[in-house]
Amino acid sequence: MIVFINRRHVSGPWGGGNRTIKTLHETLVKRGHTPCYDLSTNIDIIYCHDPRPDNAGIRYENLLWLKQNFNIPIFQRVGDVFYHRGDEYTKYLKSSLQYSDCVSFITNWAANFLDIKPDNEKYFVHELKPPKEFFQNKRETKNKKIRLITHHWSTNPLKGFDFYLEIDKMLSRYSNVEFIYLGRKPANFNPKNIKLLDVKDVIGVKAELYKSDIYVTASKYETGGNHVVEALASKLPILYHGLGGGICDISKNYGTCYNNIEEFETNMLEIIQNITNKKNLIFSGSLEDMCNVYCNLMEKLHKEKL
Repeated sequence: MIVFINRRHVSGPWGGGNRTIKTLHETLVKRGHTPCYDLSTNIDIIYCHDPRPDNAGIRYENLLWLKQNFNIPIFQRVGDVFYHRGDEYTKYLKSSLQYSDCVSFITNWAANFLDIKPDNEKYFVHELKPPKEFFQNKRETKNKKIRLITHHWSTNPLKGFDFYLEIDKMLSRYSNVEFIYLGRKPANFNPKNIKLLDVKDVIGVKAELYKSDIYVTASKYETGGNHVVEALASKLPILYHGLGGGICDISKNYGTCYNNIEEFETNMLEIIQNITNKKNLIFSGSLEDMCNVYCNLMEKLHKEKL
């Protein structure tokens, strides 16, 4: 089976979507299939990672032309509903879904946001999962202070930088708590009490998560949130914002929700008080598992086409 993937992965830290493409490529090869990145009438399946134009200007309409003229099925993953980018992109995404043969959402929130009900025939929800490298059997930290951490590769304001500055002010009252921000930041983000670390690769992120005690996310209206599932795989309790979107779906069984700095502080103190008695979180399923599910669905589409 030859699978056209409409995005190329890049080297280095570049977000969860990039890792999904890389892992899907590797999974296809392991299963005896051939991933390709150049449009050809010889391809068997189209994997649409993002309907917007790629660097070569290929749009969803080009993929649809292949489907209609050469009977090539389209499998589409909804990893972003483009809330952060505006209504124009969201409308374009939604219009593309009606033509794809199979669509996978990474959270129920994403499907609900687009007014689509999963039906196990065309529309599925396969929950967002982290790379297997983030899982370990046991976490042990011996910090002198309670260590909070978050990490983002995007500088979009909806990632929660305004709320992190509120936490920064709150931290001046706690000598036994520290907060690590890992990743890219906007130029106007200059906290006094939060320690800033540069972007790291998977190994570096994993090491920082394993040294931490509580994971914090102030991100809003996320379709999924790779930073959160990486933290959950590292067995960290989560403090997440009530407007987190898909993050709320992912975190509701593993963390505590807050809506303002007062709730955040109260919930943080409760977690700290019980942190030594807290059982290890059980969060299962990896990105590799998810990509195998995608391959199963694409193989099914190919078989139905023959």
